[in-house]
Amino acid sequence: MKTVLHITEAFGGGIQTALCSYARSTKDDPIRHNLLARLRPKDNTGMAIQSLFDEVKTVEGGLLAFYRAARHAVKEIQPDIIHLHSSFAGFLGRYLPKGNAKIVYTPHCYAFERRDISDLMQNAYMRLEQLGLSRIDVVAGCSERECELALELGAKRAVHLNNYADLPSELKNNKAEKSAPPPFNVVVVGRVSAQKDPGFLLETVRSLKAYPEYEQIHICWLGGGDQEQEDALRKVGIEVTGMIPHQQVMQTLQNADLYLHAAAWEGMPLTLLEAARMQVPMILRIIGATQSLPYPYMVSSPETMAKQIVEFCRHPEHPDYQSALMLFNNDFSADKQRNTLLSIYEV
Repeated sequence: MKTVLHITEAFGGGIQTALCSYARSTKDDPIRHNLLARLRPKDNTGMAIQSLFDEVKTVEGGLLAFYRAARHAVKEIQPDIIHLHSSFAGFLGRYLPKGNAKIVYTPHCYAFERRDISDLMQNAYMRLEQLGLSRIDVVAGCSERECELALELGAKRAVHLNNYADLPSELKNNKAEKSAPPPFNVVVVGRVSAQKDPGFLLETVRSLKAYPEYEQIHICWLGGGDQEQEDALRKVGIEVTGMIPHQQVMQTLQNADLYLHAAAWEGMPLTLLEAARMQVPMILRIIGATQSLPYPYMVSSPETMAKQIVEFCRHPEHPDYQSALMLFNNDFSADKQRNTLLSIYEV
């Protein structure tokens, strides 16, 4: 039996979904999953984590309190593997008293990939990632891009640990049949922030207005965040829900006609995997995390995203959408994730 201690200072959104999937995909294997998580205000942590992990400890407060709690947890649990998640935990965790434990690090998007900070700050984050990197045994990147970056930084070993979407039973094979004519329901998911790049969507809408199909399209952003950016989205006719529970996001996404992913930087977005698993056609922006994905409907600009949306509206039942999703889902399966975890954890 291997004991894994997962440590994260940002337990919400995609990191929460990813960690829960690790526990689910290896539930029948000789692995004890323990979780130490720092809770942040407004993070939705309602994914039944108590039933998935063998032990859960949460921390509130600053990073110093988080680091002290992590030290205590390592000494108390004495895990075989310490699995660090996200940049801050990845940095602080390198200086834990690990004993004989193996350290695994999943960045879930490197901080220096941010595009809302200066070149100086990007360089500073990159140098911080290199400090103490020799103490990391494996970087388990959630995309091929993340693995390539890890090796460029000097990592000893990098392995692609694919994410996958495990849908609740009530969402499986339960997509409503579309019986009404347009409007087409188009959704975007995530926190309204620089990372998700509302500006890209605003430019997409401006380009859409040149097409007659624009009148048949309803765009909804499932999430909330920066008030000024929310107001800008609403001003061009985009519905913004504000932060809502994950279950409500999934139910709305399931009945969408089209999913857009327009973020400026990511690790490996879980929501697009969830959309694909629910057979919702997608249009994805080409960024580092998505550029190598096995999916044909990829765009590099708001103008080309608008054209792809219009093309979908003209031919929504085209079989190429579903065949593309089938191939995509084969590449992001629970079995692939499980086999990689067993290899990394040496079970």
